[in-house]
Amino acid sequence: MKTANEHAHEDYDALKATIEKLSNDVAALSHSLAEAVKVSAGRAANDIRDGVKSAANGIGEKGKASQEAIEQTVRERPFQSLLAAFSVGLLIALLFKKR
Repeated sequence: MKTANEHAHEDYDALKATIEKLSNDVAALSHSLAEAVKVSAGRAANDIRDGVKSAANGIGEKGKASQEAIEQTVRERPFQSLLAAFSVGLLIALLFKKR
């Protein structure tokens, strides 16, 4: 028959093994969570990079279209374009003169 001391020792060993297993499980869970966050952050960074590239391409295309439209207007109405450019320049000069 086992003594109370032997039972206590067995309970202590079982508790120690359970705590060690729990500690290993928490470490594995932490590692898995860190990997999941790393993958998720990488995907988010890729999505942001793709969005910025797309926006930059769209801005470039709109800028080119605007430039072509302005060039066409200048070809069609050179005198009006010159007058508009002069007026804008004069307005900017007046604004800076007041400061």
